[in-house]
Amino acid sequence: MEQTKYLIGDVADLIGLSRDTLRYYEKRGILSSQRGENGYRYYTDQDISRLIGILYQRKMDLRLNDMESLCVADNTIEKMSAIMDSRLKEEELKIRFHQQNIARLQLTKADCEDIRCNLGKISLLDFPSAYIIVPHMELSDSVTQWFRYSAQYSGLDMMYTFSEFTWSQKDGQTLRMEHKNTQLVLYEYLKDFVDYPITTDTARTPRSMLCVSSCCACASSIPSSQDLLPLIQWAEKQGFLVSGLFYSTYATRGRMDGMDTWFVRIYLPVF
Repeated sequence: MEQTKYLIGDVADLIGLSRDTLRYYEKRGILSSQRGENGYRYYTDQDISRLIGILYQRKMDLRLNDMESLCVADNTIEKMSAIMDSRLKEEELKIRFHQQNIARLQLTKADCEDIRCNLGKISLLDFPSAYIIVPHMELSDSVTQWFRYSAQYSGLDMMYTFSEFTWSQKDGQTLRMEHKNTQLVLYEYLKDFVDYPITTDTARTPRSMLCVSSCCACASSIPSSQDLLPLIQWAEKQGFLVSGLFYSTYATRGRMDGMDTWFVRIYLPVF
């Protein structure tokens, strides 16, 4: 029974590929064609079937080198299974990176909304629930440590710096503040988006610690006494006992009113 013969133009129109692409596949040895007596290139039903397989493999992002190796493999099924294992790992890694990037976007979006809606406002908040990745360091070491851990563990670039300060009243309008400790923390809800080995033994921030909190626009990453004083006054006016410690973390750095600005959130524990 004589097979149907398809000219290259017919195949290009049928499959939706260019003639150059078909010729390139032939050049790479993953597709074959025959020559008629008139010298024209034509394809049989078997060639078309092979081409359908090529298109399906390309949709799976198989590399042409892998497709070439399948053409000469002694055991095509074993070879194809090994290629699928490799491609699955690549796609799973892409999904992981995509999920992490969505988490980064959502985290930054939340910070932006916090700044946009709450800048300068004082409210009562629970201290953030977070894992403590680096428990003790000097403030000057925080950038170096952040880069070191972020480079080692995918996703840890979503860590925040939390600094602890002591404060004491100097006069009615001035406070004496002293840095006590800085930590690198990861919010608990981001646990599944990092490759850091978080266990039941990983230290956490204090549970159920009620704080007077405010989002402030600061001249540096360290809030000034003028940033903290309104929180103390507000807490005392509400009848709270105020801790001699406070915590700060900066969400982002940007510009406000034409000035470089650090957007910092302060947490002042109260009782």
